[in-house]
Amino acid sequence: MDERLEKVVRAVFSIEQDTVDENWTSDDIPDWDSVGHLNLIMGVEKEFNVKIEIEEMFEIEKLADIVTLLKKKNIAN
Repeated sequence: MDERLEKVVRAVFSIEQDTVDENWTSDDIPDWDSVGHLNLIMGVEKEFNVKIEIEEMFEIEKLADIVTLLKKKNIAN
């Protein structure tokens, strides 16, 4: 996972453990509720200077979906 994305995830959800798994969903992150989802989206938009459309926001179900989205936008490798 991109280090910048991991930094956003850790900041938004206050994750301190060693690993962040890109296959995590809202079931794996207790604070990933509707507000947490919006905070995650806003954090990603700010960190990567990208606009995530509302339709794209609803397609994100796990962290890997953000990685895929950023790749589609030619932002992450």
